[in-house]
Amino acid sequence: MNKRVTITSLYILFLMPVGAIALACASFLLHYDQKTVAAITFVVSLICFVLIIVRQIRFVRWMQREAATAEIAERFRAEQAEVHVAELQHYIDELEKSAHALRESRERFRHAAYHDALTGLGNRNKLLESAAECLRNTAENAQFAVIILDLNRFKTVNDSLGHFIGDRLLIMVGERLVNSIKDLGVVSRLGGDDFAVLLPFIKSEREAERYAEISISALSDSFDIDGRSIFTKASAGIAISGKRYNSPEEILRDADIALYHAKETGRDIVVFDTIMHERAVKLLEIETDLRFAFERNEFVLYYQPIIDLDAMELAGFEALVRWNHPCRGLVTPQEFISVAEASGLIQPITIKLLRSACEQLAAWNRQFENRRLFVSVNLSAGHLSRSGIVDALRSILYETETIPDRLKLEITESAVMEDADRAITILRKIKDLGVGLSIDDFGTGYSSLSYLQRLPVDTLKIDRSFVSAMQNGADNGEIVRTVIAMAKALKLDVVAEGVETVHHLHQLRILGCEYGQGYLFSRPVTADEAQEIITNSTRWHSILPETELGILSRNLEYTQLRIN
Repeated sequence: MNKRVTITSLYILFLMPVGAIALACASFLLHYDQKTVAAITFVVSLICFVLIIVRQIRFVRWMQREAATAEIAERFRAEQAEVHVAELQHYIDELEKSAHALRESRERFRHAAYHDALTGLGNRNKLLESAAECLRNTAENAQFAVIILDLNRFKTVNDSLGHFIGDRLLIMVGERLVNSIKDLGVVSRLGGDDFAVLLPFIKSEREAERYAEISISALSDSFDIDGRSIFTKASAGIAISGKRYNSPEEILRDADIALYHAKETGRDIVVFDTIMHERAVKLLEIETDLRFAFERNEFVLYYQPIIDLDAMELAGFEALVRWNHPCRGLVTPQEFISVAEASGLIQPITIKLLRSACEQLAAWNRQFENRRLFVSVNLSAGHLSRSGIVDALRSILYETETIPDRLKLEITESAVMEDADRAITILRKIKDLGVGLSIDDFGTGYSSLSYLQRLPVDTLKIDRSFVSAMQNGADNGEIVRTVIAMAKALKLDVVAEGVETVHHLHQLRILGCEYGQGYLFSRPVTADEAQEIITNSTRWHSILPETELGILSRNLEYTQLRIN
């Protein structure tokens, strides 16, 4: 249809001028002769022919231009299409690369989420996933076990040799555990110096213990790192699967509780039982109550007299913390101090009690100016790892107007030996404030004489176990005699704890022990009761036999004459 229209249009285009000329000539030629008409006709035909040729040439050129334009447009569209196709292919390639990178990233993230970056072992998430699979797949009579191991005193390696050596040690520990367990279990690192071993199939509790023994034995040999031999020891807690477990988190929790019990009791391996869980719940309740107790000021100080055994007079007090629980009444430190230390609450509690003790000491020294009373306060191991105690103590002494040498801080040998060099540095700073320092429970720790000489202490407190044993024979008394002799050689005062009988008192006076403390003299009392003791500080003269009392009276009279 379109083709016919085009052809018709061409005919009209070409014939319209010719027709117009023919009509004009027909009317014009009617007045001329035949020859003239023929000449005119020829001219007109020639003109028409020329016009037709010219018009055709113009049309052809127009058609050529249109065709060229269309060809250019088509070529442009083709080029644009090629560009779009190339861009699309580029986008497809980029999408494929992004998809591949995304898959790789997902795999890396998954690997990072389930593996330890340092050792390459599985982490806690991987262990939980594996334990969950064991819970789903374990037959009714089959068992699996989780062993959690902790390196003892790893912090000492880190602090003394640096984190680089510590990291190398952790990597080697992981390798040894993998080699010791082989294909019978899965080793994971839970974080820090805690590792875990999942044993998917065990026949008995004893089998799990045997694998724990193998793991601990593998870690007992020295680790050679950069020409240095490092020895370490591990403790292990074991939890055995059973019907009581509904989630992998529960069995890991119980293995962790067993590990805590092993470290607390000094045992290598402990298998979890339900009593431990009940105890753990109780400890958690105590920790929660402790936090509220700190906010409500439920901690109070009781004071136990320390007696000058030569003059049989009051020399000072040891401030002992008690927890005035709203439901349980007065709670002794043995029930909550370990929880306070584990939770980190011991630091703020000690600072608050130290302030209270200094306020009371300053008040007594103002009221009884002629007495040189001192007060001893216990300091935990946590304070010896933080230099902040020095600044806090300086502020308390200044704000309470306490005479520094009337305050004594008591520390245990074990607290010092956790990080001896750092502890000694902090203790020297405390000593520079003028505060006295005592080694508490001396003889029960593992400090050496060389460390004792380095410590800036001025008093040794003999543990009550040695004093109590004096009742049983001469050999036990020799231990106390040796400690007193050593203290005198080091120019240190000695306080005997646990003095409960006249026999203890008599023996200690013979041995030349300067001070005594115990139920023979008084139980820990409130601040008001302690003040009554201060006003009657010679009440203990009646304990002595008459012969010793007479000697004591003459010594007191002689001392009074010298003063006058």
